[in-house]
Amino acid sequence: MPGAVPGIKKVEFIKSVFSIKDLPDETMPEIAFAGRSNVGKSSLLNAIIGRKKLVKVSSRPGFTQALNFFLINNAAFFVDLPGYGYAKAPKNVIRKWQVLVEGYLQKRRSLRGVVCIFDIRRNLDDLDLNLVEYLQFMKITPWVVFNKADKLSANKIRASLDRASLLLPVNIPGPWVVSAKTGKGVEELVKSVILPNIQ
Repeated sequence: MPGAVPGIKKVEFIKSVFSIKDLPDETMPEIAFAGRSNVGKSSLLNAIIGRKKLVKVSSRPGFTQALNFFLINNAAFFVDLPGYGYAKAPKNVIRKWQVLVEGYLQKRRSLRGVVCIFDIRRNLDDLDLNLVEYLQFMKITPWVVFNKADKLSANKIRASLDRASLLLPVNIPGPWVVSAKTGKGVEELVKSVILPNIQ
């Protein structure tokens, strides 16, 4: 895995939050990371911070079951949100995650925006588009990121982006095309989205 990109100097896991009442005090900016279960969200976080195992990665969809807070440069939080879509968990557990995420998004004044991670190989569906539209409705910035670029040729990437552009709202920030596996595009994502919002 590539090392941490320039600008990400110190990272520390702070806590996992399973209830809104346990959220940390709002003392610094926050950037959240959202995406479908198994889209490579945790892997992308690890690529950004240059650590293989700080953010737990699993091939089992629905592995992230809490809001996981990571302190970045002693100046901001990254918040890893539970994945949406298919998850091997009872419906009542999935609903509990939804309530937790929605409560966080609705109440967190320190939230600068949400990195919305999609799989470049897959067509966007209603769940993906609902995420972006919900964030816009809540007046939260959605940064659109397509992961797993190492899996497709340049021509297929362009075709996938063309299809997505027909579905996504006009003037949406992005898209950024990245590969958590190879590090492609990660530094640009950090420079253009993350660093300006955690300083």
